[in-house]
Amino acid sequence: MLHEMRTYTIRIEPGGVRELERRFGNAIDIRLKYSRLGGFFHTLSGEMSQVVHIWPYENLKDRAESRAAANRDDSNRWPPGIGELFEKQEVEILTPAPFMRPLEPQKIGRLWELSWVEYPPNSVDQALSAYEKAMPDRDKQYPVIGCWTVDIGADLGRIYTLMPYRDWEHRNEVREAQSWPPQSDVPALATGSKLLEPSWFSTLQ
Repeated sequence: MLHEMRTYTIRIEPGGVRELERRFGNAIDIRLKYSRLGGFFHTLSGEMSQVVHIWPYENLKDRAESRAAANRDDSNRWPPGIGELFEKQEVEILTPAPFMRPLEPQKIGRLWELSWVEYPPNSVDQALSAYEKAMPDRDKQYPVIGCWTVDIGADLGRIYTLMPYRDWEHRNEVREAQSWPPQSDVPALATGSKLLEPSWFSTLQ
């Protein structure tokens, strides 16, 4: 199993993120004929005017075949004609952590946080073990929906986590109850996060 995470930085004009989500959402039924959506979000903090979407696949072959089949769909509604809205795009292939639960559609939070920590690439597995040990206590506060390492991308030492919250106040409560990311014997080289809101057609809400 692999997950593809695509991050689009959107031009303010014409229409910005709202226009991209309108076009994407109006054609998502075609895309979902060929593979399922893990989640679709836009940023509330960090680099603004971004959308982040996640797609689960069995392997790279499944990814290539699913994308090609959607592009050949007889409806001619996919791809949804969003190319001129991009300022830039980034594609990363992620490996779910062994302890990560499958991404399933659910309504669990209006506010989401995608966070990451960068470690020396040869120490990622060692760092990931600290996440596994910390996850049961973190789940008692509120579930962590995603945890990944980077298989293909610019930062091969990065560990991502995707965490939902009911609202801003709930995020503060959870953060006060348990520090995150978990402490590891591996030194962190850099950290970052984005606060996200689900798009109306996202499978994660």
